[in-house]
Amino acid sequence: MGKSLNNKNYAHLSLQDIVEKLRRECPWDRKQTLSSIAHLYVEEAYELSEALTSGNRMDIEEELGDLLYIVLMGIQIAKDYGLTNYNAVEQKASEKLIRRHPHVFDNLKVSGEAEILANWEKIKETEKQNRGDAKQGFFEGIPKALPALIRAQMMQERAARIGFDWRSSKGPLDKIREEAAELEEHLESGNKKEMARELGDLLFSVVNLARHIDVRAEDALMWSNRKFACRFEEVRRLASKRNLELDKLGIEELDKLWDEVKETEE
Repeated sequence: MGKSLNNKNYAHLSLQDIVEKLRRECPWDRKQTLSSIAHLYVEEAYELSEALTSGNRMDIEEELGDLLYIVLMGIQIAKDYGLTNYNAVEQKASEKLIRRHPHVFDNLKVSGEAEILANWEKIKETEKQNRGDAKQGFFEGIPKALPALIRAQMMQERAARIGFDWRSSKGPLDKIREEAAELEEHLESGNKKEMARELGDLLFSVVNLARHIDVRAEDALMWSNRKFACRFEEVRRLASKRNLELDKLGIEELDKLWDEVKETEE
């Protein structure tokens, strides 16, 4: 029989030690580069997000561990290329957190969260100037590859920190109505390019409302996706139980099945 996966000979090793050993001895880990593992950060982050939402302790621990492994692997690969090391990464992160929290590590007095976030942006601007990056765009650093809903909310949050924001949720709610009316006008024209632009404006306004009511737009849509998937599966199950073929039913019959499923949830 082979050795147990929980081999006691390695119980004393830290995760960092294990990653170093894998880089030396595992063919897969040895051949990885910074670019080859880049996609794993996104994938693992989404898996962790789902686990955090579920609240399942086992899943949370496992997914946090998977992401931590990938982070340590990235540091180890960068170290192998002579780019950095764990201590340097840890020190830079520590220095940044201390520098950007003067209300915690210094004597700065703040009135609340809004002032903390405003100070955060001022400190970031100072950091840019010190690095010679002052000419960079205001939204530099918010990855363009992010899902559009997430990026829109991050852009709006950053703009809000310097005061560019609606005073209440009524502002974005009115804007949603305005954008919906404009979209309706373009629907009649049949101009796809204009319809796409107006739809984008509407979605951007919806994200703004989500931010004002302290909801992550991406999370809200993910929840709706899951709800739709669950309900649709129940519709399929109900149709099968009654020997009905979904693709042969009209929209009115499908709506009746959908309403039945909704009633069981209430």
